[in-house]
Amino acid sequence: MDYLIVGAGPAGLSAALESVQRGFRPVVIDNRPEPGGNIYAWLGSTSRNRPRHLGIFGPDYAKGTALLEAFDKAVSKDEITYHPSTRLWQLDRSGQFAFTGPQGTRTGQAARVLLATGAQERPMPVPGWTLPGVMGVGAAQILLKSGGALPDGPIVIVGAGPLPLLLAEQLRRLGRPVAGFIEPRGASNLLGTGSALLGAAKAPATALKGMMLLARRSAGKSRIWRRATDIRIYGDGRAQGLRFAAGNGQQDIQATCVLLHDGIIPNLNPMRAASLPMSYVAEQATWHCRPQGAIQIAGDASGILGADAAIITGRMAAAEAAGAAADSADLRKLKRLRSFRRFLDAAYPPVRTARGAAADTVICRCEMIRAETLRTAARSAGTDPNALKRALRVGMGPCQGRLCAHSIADLIAADSGSAPAEIGIQSIRPPILPVSFATLAEIELRRNL
Repeated sequence: MDYLIVGAGPAGLSAALESVQRGFRPVVIDNRPEPGGNIYAWLGSTSRNRPRHLGIFGPDYAKGTALLEAFDKAVSKDEITYHPSTRLWQLDRSGQFAFTGPQGTRTGQAARVLLATGAQERPMPVPGWTLPGVMGVGAAQILLKSGGALPDGPIVIVGAGPLPLLLAEQLRRLGRPVAGFIEPRGASNLLGTGSALLGAAKAPATALKGMMLLARRSAGKSRIWRRATDIRIYGDGRAQGLRFAAGNGQQDIQATCVLLHDGIIPNLNPMRAASLPMSYVAEQATWHCRPQGAIQIAGDASGILGADAAIITGRMAAAEAAGAAADSADLRKLKRLRSFRRFLDAAYPPVRTARGAAADTVICRCEMIRAETLRTAARSAGTDPNALKRALRVGMGPCQGRLCAHSIADLIAADSGSAPAEIGIQSIRPPILPVSFATLAEIELRRNL
């Protein structure tokens, strides 16, 4: 296999189309049933079955149509091999891979592998965040794009940043206005961005959109609480409300749908499983991986920059795979987008609620390990995340640390007086995603025939 592309979001689609122009016949795999990634999630289905929703989700969503149509055309012409609903579960730096989907399991080696696996929301552990009715802002947006609906009753958003503002506007257009916004202390720093404010001028159209979303929120009927602390979600069997401290004292508000947001981080697990080198980026309070061996990285998987940058870096990765240089216009635009990202990082820093998590807060959702259990184990077994993994099984559930690795690093760093970069995150071993014993047995049987 010449070129394996993992992920069919903006970066993966762009890389696939560019690689065809450069003489490759790429194989694209994605764990969703249709292409688009997070930003263009279910765009094909929406265009066909719910066209009025294109206006609800806005022009930045609809503009992905041309990219998807070009990809579908290349697939129909057999220029690209596309495997939807397919999970990559093994990968190493040499390009050796294994993936499973509706067409069965395939193992082998690719000359080049592009990881365009996108981003995920940073976990925001607070008491009650495991109750039904609580989800991430990004998860709620993808649910709506798929044609689903949020739970009935009042909607409250906990967090700050571009994505909560955008979702609130989309919910307003759907007739489900947000009842309230709770901005945790430290989540918004628009007036303290300093020299990073110059980055906003590098993308004036995007900055203007953000200002308009802020203005619409201020002009609307949603209540806004700022600098909130001690946030708790409560309910009997499902979310019913929130208690927190803000303003002049304790607040208690009703909410049957609570949407959490503490920024976006790269989806690290495929890269960590391939043992790619990592470094901690303090501005985004996460780790970035670097390409090595046969592995390339593009899009938000390499650092959060957004859809436009993902398309550019996907195109650049395909050019690099063909031994060509990146287009100078692409490099200039990417530089501007990075400047704007620095402004966003300064304006909306991550709160990282795990640092001061209450004792009863669930940190590892898969194994239901709470904050105090982790703190106690770290004081006896040490702060090494792998030692805690062995002692408590944190990070060993179905998510393989996606929803707890950052929180564990933040919590242990705060408790031990160190930095997350010193603590690190636990190692990942295959399978990257759950795979059945039947699949493994089938591979072994083929090897023995």
